[in-house]
Amino acid sequence: MGLNFGINGSISVAAARAVTVESTTPIGIVATTNAGTLGLKLYGSPALALTAFASSTEGTLLDALKAIDAQGVSCPLIINALATDADTATVIAGVNALKTAEAVTGYRPNLIVAPEYSATESIGLAMGGVAQKLWATAIVDVDAENESAALALAANYGSRFVLLVHPGEVTLDGIVMPSSATWAGLIAYMDASSTYGWSESASNRIIQSVSSTNRIIDYAEGSDSEARRLRNAGINTIVRDVGWRTYGFETTDIDTIWQPLNRVRTFYRMLRAMIEASRYARDKKADELLYVKKAIEEFMRGLKGAGVALGFKAYFDTTKNTKTTVTNGQFYLTVEFQDMPTIRELNIELTYVDDYSDVLLNIING
Repeated sequence: MGLNFGINGSISVAAARAVTVESTTPIGIVATTNAGTLGLKLYGSPALALTAFASSTEGTLLDALKAIDAQGVSCPLIINALATDADTATVIAGVNALKTAEAVTGYRPNLIVAPEYSATESIGLAMGGVAQKLWATAIVDVDAENESAALALAANYGSRFVLLVHPGEVTLDGIVMPSSATWAGLIAYMDASSTYGWSESASNRIIQSVSSTNRIIDYAEGSDSEARRLRNAGINTIVRDVGWRTYGFETTDIDTIWQPLNRVRTFYRMLRAMIEASRYARDKKADELLYVKKAIEEFMRGLKGAGVALGFKAYFDTTKNTKTTVTNGQFYLTVEFQDMPTIRELNIELTYVDDYSDVLLNIING
């Protein structure tokens, strides 16, 4: 190879890349309409989508958009608009199409709703499958007439990627709207409310503009109630408690560790951010691993400082990283992390004692 005569220069980087979590929560919506553009399309905000489908007089889409917009959120919407005569098979195909949403629109759905249609078991289960593939959350309507029917429906689910919500309908500004879309708007609003809003529980939050639900859920703090029984089964409700509030934020996963949905979403959102931040190191020299580890540690320190994490440890596990894996270019970075738990149960004991009788005796005896 010939000489490169003279003075030559180049630029290189020996530093950790920042790990950042996406700041918005794209909502994937599969719904029907008799106006606007059908098919899979991105809308920058609920307001823009409402404008695009303002002339719709039939179907589920327009009410879903109003329910999301009522929560005050501005986030991308990935809408797969179907014709109003769509049958179950067509809706399921529309849900499955969300798997390609990132390639089509540039955004990956983080929340998935199919308002009203999700109450059909086959559609709800299909949503859960898509959510699992995308590391998203499918919000499924439980449209049941009573507690027994709701519990029977919930028994068909067992996924950390599904949030079951009940009642199926709420009244916002005098219009009956789908409950799942309302929950999606609230969660997206919570995510954007602060830097680490996505680590917060969306339970015990006011649903904006709600004046009633299509079924009243019995709820009483400190005693047995329908709302508590439904929550134990992974069904999350809207109850009247100093306004209309969400009650519950549980999945139906069999593993109790992955039943709090905010923990599920925190872990998968963090993992996605770590993967994206480490993408640059793919097929590079292995000494880049030092900067990958450093970047993740800096990210985790920020989470600990913000109260999202109780503690963490990042290390290359010597039991997984061997001479053979090194030769093959395979490396394993383990990140241990404990999130800040959410108060799901607080027990207050009020106990009678007679230890202070002397106070009274001193008073009456002068």
